[in-house]
Amino acid sequence: MFTAPFTFTSEQERLREDVRTFLRVDCREDLVRTRRAHPWRHSDLAYRGLGERGWLAPDWPAEYGGLGLSIVESAIVAEEMALAGVPDSARVNTVDNAGSTLLAAGTAEQKAEFLPPMAAAERLFVVLYSEPEAGSDLASLSTRATRDGDGWRLTGEKIWNVGAFEADYGVCLARTSEGRSKYAGLSLFLVPLRAEGVRIAEVAGFNPETFNRIVFDDAPLTASALVGAEGDAWQIVNEALAVERTGVYFYGHAQRWLTLLTGFELPPRAMPEVDRLRSDLSAARLLTWRCVDLLARGEDATAAAAAAKWWTSELTARVAALVWSVREVFSGTETITPRWEGSVERIDGLPTAGVELGVSLSEAPGLTVAGGTSEMMLETVSAALLDDAEAVI
Repeated sequence: MFTAPFTFTSEQERLREDVRTFLRVDCREDLVRTRRAHPWRHSDLAYRGLGERGWLAPDWPAEYGGLGLSIVESAIVAEEMALAGVPDSARVNTVDNAGSTLLAAGTAEQKAEFLPPMAAAERLFVVLYSEPEAGSDLASLSTRATRDGDGWRLTGEKIWNVGAFEADYGVCLARTSEGRSKYAGLSLFLVPLRAEGVRIAEVAGFNPETFNRIVFDDAPLTASALVGAEGDAWQIVNEALAVERTGVYFYGHAQRWLTLLTGFELPPRAMPEVDRLRSDLSAARLLTWRCVDLLARGEDATAAAAAAKWWTSELTARVAALVWSVREVFSGTETITPRWEGSVERIDGLPTAGVELGVSLSEAPGLTVAGGTSEMMLETVSAALLDDAEAVI
């Protein structure tokens, strides 16, 4: 069924322009210097500024630090952050995943305590879902929370999360009971990461942002750590991942990298792929905003989001492949050739694009896994198509 074409309101366009000016003008030099020193880390100035303006979580109620707007405004901020080259792990983990989970299923006390500092960029969270033997298939996890008086004891291991050393809390998925299916009996917990029985270590890898491993050794949790109803976490987790799976971030990264790359004089052999990528990125943006529109309407966007996430994350890999094939055009520091005067930005006399393009080579592969692997997304789409076909028959 076709939906009406999606358009932005004048207020939404004004928000986009305000966010864009803040990131690309007010925070420009700080963003670039942060990127040169720590390419994977967000700029504190930019992140705090977004929080102070209510832009980190504009769709949250004002009482929790938001602006009472919609998921459309939230996606606008996410898109502009990616297009400006702002690393988004902190916002994705803290606001879109952990924050959305609390907003949907948290108690009044949990919301009042945690949401305002999350929206104000004063407190960081990580999401603790994946395990060494349970990556894409989260329902097969082995981390377990057992009753201990009024509270719980948490035992197990989580991996492939980023930012745990800087975060205050993790939202952890654990099994609390056995159910009729592997999706039943799963619960969510707020875990203080500096608490007794919690150990954090780095995991060596190719990703520019260091992966972490977190081990829970009979870690004690209070009764108030439980988020939502016991054993009812699967639906909450899938809803929390909805925004990430719209593909807004992934499209933004791919578009940013291609824009940076085409600021250089590329060899003729690269131009056919540049043209293909430009066309495919236009399609990708339409897919992502269709998903956002469906979510804003309160409609089921599961299959549409899976398709968008697959298409956009695979596009990041294609852009990165092009970056690698022409890496000679940006690998120098003083002798690079801009396509036109001013097309390659410089700070402190040095070009800045090369740093980001170099990072794209190690970041892109992980984007086809983050939020659900490409294989999982295709499986979701195929299942939806089969269901539709059966309905027609």
